[in-house]
Amino acid sequence: MASMRAAVPSPLTEFDGQPFDGLVFCARVYALFESIRGRVDGPSRMRRRPSKVEKRLLEELLPIAKYVQASYRPGRYITVRWVDGSQSFDAQIEQRGAYVDHGFYPALAHLEATCAMHPNEYLSRELLDTEGSTFGLEGIRRLQDGTIESVPVSYMNREFVDKFTEILRKRIEAKAAIVYPEDTILIVQCTLNMPYLPDEWGDLMSRISIAVPPSSFREIYFYDPVGQYSQSLFPRKRESG
Repeated sequence: MASMRAAVPSPLTEFDGQPFDGLVFCARVYALFESIRGRVDGPSRMRRRPSKVEKRLLEELLPIAKYVQASYRPGRYITVRWVDGSQSFDAQIEQRGAYVDHGFYPALAHLEATCAMHPNEYLSRELLDTEGSTFGLEGIRRLQDGTIESVPVSYMNREFVDKFTEILRKRIEAKAAIVYPEDTILIVQCTLNMPYLPDEWGDLMSRISIAVPPSSFREIYFYDPVGQYSQSLFPRKRESG
C-alpha cells in the first residue's frame, strides 16, 4: 500500500499564537515574504493573493511588522503574538522598558491591521499581473466579456487627495464601530490612489486628522508601503454610553 504523503503545514502556523521578540517577528515576516516572492510565480501571487497565506502576509503580518519596527527602541521593547482567528484584533503585544515603567505606553496592548484602498485596486493588480501595465484607478473597469479596460484619467489640483481622504475616513469609521480590547492600536496600510509627493502625503494626513471620527483606539498608525510615509494620529476618544 502506497504511503500517504503528509500534508505540508501552512507557513502561518509558525506565527499563530507564538510570542516573538518584535525584531525577531519582523525578520521572520520578511523571510516569509522573500520565500514567496522568490518563487517563479511569486510576483503574481503577491498581486493576486490566491490563498490565505498571501492575504494574511500582506494584509496583517507585514503591517504589524511595519508598526513594530517603527516603535521598537531603547525603553520600549515589544513582544508580538499574532493570532490567526476571528477575534476582534490581529495581534497582542507586551511592552517593557523605561517608557512603559513611566506610563508612556501600556504593558499590554492589541494591534488591529486594516487596508485603505480604492475599490478598483484589485482590478489594477490583476491587469498589472496579466498585461504588465495599467493606468490610474479611476479609469479601470471590468467589461462584460471579462476583460479589464484601463484608460487615463486627469485630476484637478489635489482632487485625488480629496478622494482618498474619503476612502480613508470610511475605512476608519467602519473599524471604529467594532468593539476592541482596551489599548488597541489601529494600523492602516494606505494603498494610495497614485504616487504621492511628501507634501501631498502631509496634506492627506492634515485632512484625515480633521475628518477621522472619535473612536476607542489608543493610536491610529498610517503608512504608505510605496513611498514609505508614515504618521501616528491619536484620535478623540468616543464617549461611552
